[in-house]
Amino acid sequence: MILRKTANFWVPLIIILAIIGMIIFNLNFLKDIRFEDHFASRWSAARHWMREGWSPYSNETQQATLTLLHENDCLTDKITKGNFLDPAWYVYLYIPISFVPYPIAKAIWITLLQVSVAVSIIIAIELAGFSLNFIEKLFTVLLGILFFIFVRDYIAASMLPFFVMLSLLGVKLALGRQSVQAGVLFLLSVWINPISIFLILFLLIVLGGRRDNAMLRMLIVGFGFLMLTSLILFPGWINQWFSKIVLLEPELEWFDTPWMGIAGLFPGSSMQISIFLHLGSFIMLLVEWYGLDRYGERALQWKLMLTFTIAYFYNLYTDGSAMLLVLPGFFALFKYLSEKWPISGKILYWISYLAIGFLSWRLADNPLKEIPKAHGILLLLVPLLVFFGLQWFRWWAIASPKALVESNKITG
Repeated sequence: MILRKTANFWVPLIIILAIIGMIIFNLNFLKDIRFEDHFASRWSAARHWMREGWSPYSNETQQATLTLLHENDCLTDKITKGNFLDPAWYVYLYIPISFVPYPIAKAIWITLLQVSVAVSIIIAIELAGFSLNFIEKLFTVLLGILFFIFVRDYIAASMLPFFVMLSLLGVKLALGRQSVQAGVLFLLSVWINPISIFLILFLLIVLGGRRDNAMLRMLIVGFGFLMLTSLILFPGWINQWFSKIVLLEPELEWFDTPWMGIAGLFPGSSMQISIFLHLGSFIMLLVEWYGLDRYGERALQWKLMLTFTIAYFYNLYTDGSAMLLVLPGFFALFKYLSEKWPISGKILYWISYLAIGFLSWRLADNPLKEIPKAHGILLLLVPLLVFFGLQWFRWWAIASPKALVESNKITG
């Protein structure tokens, strides 16, 4: 009883102490690992703009980033080569952390990534409607944080986990009739996580059927505001930004979507197969999206799971953390299995989840040494299994008697 009455005091205290402990752990953990760094260019751009007034896209900022990486024994991001390549308004996000010394700032950012993965897993479970008790949910989150596909991005201080979390949270808020807040989150996440465009389109169709245009208005007004303020604070940044991108990769060879990875298994016709997979899956989405406002809650949920899964295959760099978008569909499969066979469904869930975690480390080449790499087989196999699994349960999710009864109860 006393613990419940004082929960408002000790629960936040435990959370704060845990976060501080994670920051200290990350600070010490990184000392012995040489890795590719995705955070340095952002931190450097914000810091030197605030202190010296340098443009985030200037050669001075790039050189300062390369010096910073050398001093901290880090490897340069192969894509950016030490350049800041985000739109200018992203500098706003990194200004607060730019006042902190770089090693501490990076440890804080990595802690934020770990929290982002945990929150993303929780949101994925809720969006899928998968019933887990507190202990099951806790172990799911703790094990998920330790998957190598996510640990790899912690080590590289990737941007993606945080912005994928914003996308998932945006979906949750939009479906919960908080469209304005969802619009803000998608506005922030869409550049770093461009496949969230599929989620935005899905939600705009759903919200349009509800006569709710608040999210669309926020996206338009918010983009105009960010563009105007960035042009005032960073004059000429658009030309500088565009020239940097063109000079770095004029042939766009860094594009490597999962669909391209699958097409690469057939070298003789990889280009044609890649085009077919990208175009065919997009047409499939358009067909599934048609008449979204006429479906009940359960069918709408299945179509959202499919949208998450297909969107993953458009991930431009085949980043491991994009797998967070596959998790809602993964959890949905075991929700359907558990509805049919409660005990067997849960057993299969834990076997599958533990297998993914084990294989993510077992299949990785020299984990935590040199530049960690995500393993291509796992990043293709799991999403494909989820995709075909959703197709297998399509009738159960959309047209089965149980589904119809549940939809009527929710919509009624």
